[in-house]
Amino acid sequence: MIMKNELKDALALLKKMKFTKNYNQFHLLDGINRIPCPNHIQKMVTSIRAMGVIRPIICVKIKFLDGTFKLYIIDGQHLFKGLVAEDLEIPYVVIESDDKIDLVNKMAMLNNSSKSWTLLNYVNAFKMYIPDYNTLFELRDSYNIEPLMLAAICTKGTSSVVTGSQLLKSGNFKITNTEAQQMAKAFNDFFLKIGRADRWVKHQFLQVFMRAWGTYDHAKSLANLDKHIKTIKAMSDTEAAEAFISKNIFKLTK
Repeated sequence: MIMKNELKDALALLKKMKFTKNYNQFHLLDGINRIPCPNHIQKMVTSIRAMGVIRPIICVKIKFLDGTFKLYIIDGQHLFKGLVAEDLEIPYVVIESDDKIDLVNKMAMLNNSSKSWTLLNYVNAFKMYIPDYNTLFELRDSYNIEPLMLAAICTKGTSSVVTGSQLLKSGNFKITNTEAQQMAKAFNDFFLKIGRADRWVKHQFLQVFMRAWGTYDHAKSLANLDKHIKTIKAMSDTEAAEAFISKNIFKLTK
């Protein structure tokens, strides 16, 4: 059943819709748009042939990226490519965007309707405009540690799981730890060994690692981990894991 407000929104969208075969006026946001999937494009072509076009692509017309007004696709790039392949008109709607952070947030909201954005999607989008996100992305490329854990390292533990996630999505993430690179490299030595341990146990391991940073013996702690790796991989209780890791891996007394 279609609700009254949904019907109004749909009608408002139809009034704004435009049509064109001038394909060259559309641009993709390189580095932000997901890489087009040929299989998905073919599915779009099949759908178009069977049912026609049932929705528009969503665009913004902005100049704050390179100083020139351009029309960028922020939702519907696979549909766009499918329509081009079929030599059909492009139905499109232009929405407003105030700045780079607003642009990323709108893209996330629109794309969440089909496949939710991960934290890495946000980092990938913001890295185009914000150097701290680019550094975080490069750390992730180097060590394959999840963005939330890297954010904790880059802020030296001042961002929790919840606040770290909110921070990354807001566009306000800042690297405040001058030793982030060294800590990420050192933690990766442990992370590679931990492997498939419970996710929250791995987060607990990171918290203990950051407390121990600067005082622990790296080589000895890695050797301790080898001795107790089966126990850690079997753990699911984070409180028990914290105590065990502190005592047996990093030899912390407090």
